[in-house]
Amino acid sequence: MSEAVCFRWNTQEGKITMNLFKKKQPKAAVQDDLGSMSIRRRQEAQEAAERKKKGRIYLAIGIVVAVLVAALLIWDSGMFQRYAPAYTVGSESFSVTDIDYYFYNEYSSIYTYASYYGLDTDTGLKDQEISDGQTWYDYILSDVEATLDEVGVLLADAKANNYSISDEAQENIDAVLDDIKTSAAEYGVDQGTYLTYCYGRYMTVSAFKRAVTEYYTAYDYASYLEENYEVTEDDMDEYYQENAATFDDFEYEGYYISLGLTTEYDDDGNALDFDADELAEAQETLEANADALAEALESGDEETIAALVEELGASDISGLSSSTLSYYDFGTWLADEERTEGEVGKVESTSTDSNDEEYLSGYYVVRFDSRSLDEYYAPSFYNILIQAETIESDDEEDDDSSSTTEYDYDTALAEAEALVDEWQENGGSAEDFLTMAEENTDGSTTEYTDVYKGDQNDEVDAWLFDSEHEVGDYDIVQDTTLHGYRIVYFTGYSDLYSWQIDADSAIRSDRYSTWLEESIEAAESSATSFIDDVATALA
Repeated sequence: MSEAVCFRWNTQEGKITMNLFKKKQPKAAVQDDLGSMSIRRRQEAQEAAERKKKGRIYLAIGIVVAVLVAALLIWDSGMFQRYAPAYTVGSESFSVTDIDYYFYNEYSSIYTYASYYGLDTDTGLKDQEISDGQTWYDYILSDVEATLDEVGVLLADAKANNYSISDEAQENIDAVLDDIKTSAAEYGVDQGTYLTYCYGRYMTVSAFKRAVTEYYTAYDYASYLEENYEVTEDDMDEYYQENAATFDDFEYEGYYISLGLTTEYDDDGNALDFDADELAEAQETLEANADALAEALESGDEETIAALVEELGASDISGLSSSTLSYYDFGTWLADEERTEGEVGKVESTSTDSNDEEYLSGYYVVRFDSRSLDEYYAPSFYNILIQAETIESDDEEDDDSSSTTEYDYDTALAEAEALVDEWQENGGSAEDFLTMAEENTDGSTTEYTDVYKGDQNDEVDAWLFDSEHEVGDYDIVQDTTLHGYRIVYFTGYSDLYSWQIDADSAIRSDRYSTWLEESIEAAESSATSFIDDVATALA
């Protein structure tokens, strides 16, 4: 058996392969042919065979060179980088274009507040450090990797459960793609050119669409997970018991007294430490003042309290919400279950000096009055805002003219009443009211769901909570904050108490966070060298 060898470019496998062509001949016949040749003819045949052999070698080399040149051209075009895996999370891989998508989105969110963050947008990201050894490029890329970890495990789980995105998520995807199309048209370029300008040289329309779709699918699935956890009333009760301080309302009176020393600075703007003797004397005075105010609070002497507050320049800290209290040093003292009605406490506030040593810099003086859980069902309503037109009026006194702004509330009220009359004449249905709201409200939300006390302005808040309502109740309420009148239509109460809504939400969020953390840890992630090909224009 003799063999003839040739080379060919395998387009499917993307490499050079060998083909072996085999032709069967009787061995004796071959020997007879060779034996009957003259020496010269044998030499000629041998030389011809050598020439063919060399020709095959040169052909193979030429093909290899051509392939290498083509590969270099493809590399320079970005095709390899565009599709090569740059980051892997479990079974999910992300290409350079995916990294570009998240990188540029993260950069855009920082760019808006660049001056606040100290980012110089005219200098490369790799040339600016945030802290020792970490550049802005490193910082953004680290955030991108964290996002990809989350997106990766969400996509994998969504695929495993055959999840289909919601209509709302699809609408968001379509809106983003439409925005790109519109923006490109506004700049007079095609979408591909616009995307490479915004997201880097490797981005294409198809790659962008894939990245957007995966992003919205992932977080739509995250919402789906949270919404489908089973949370019982027992779960909510248990959560409340463990976190009561964040749900309860506290009635208390409190004030903050500061040290009273003025901080001085050196030529470089660094704060200078206080003189030790001066600090000790000020702290002694602070202690005495706090004791005096505590005594007044304990006795309930409002006149003395008011006088001391004014004399000491104390700040009123009364009536903070439970969610805010945790940020203050006195919050822990106030939330202690051992507190009794009328109990007064002095809670230290400290600062640090140039040596990171703490020193007493103020006192919170607080009287605890009561603590309770406000159980109410959250109302929902439709809303129409009719804003009043402004009226300019000039007041002249002693030849000095000053301008004040007034509002034509009467005309706004008449317009609101006319809308209500028209709505009633047409049947007064909830559907018609919502349609009327969508057509007439002055830039305000048309539908509010599960409203909490204090969410609305005082007038609307009073209408919602000062009395019980039935579905279909409506009224015209003045809004002095937005300067107009609001037509409000009551649509119902929540099935859960307001605190239960918060507890339910917190439980779902905690469960999702735990699942996500464990999933990311189990999936593991890794980056390839291609990940550093991102953001060439910025870095």
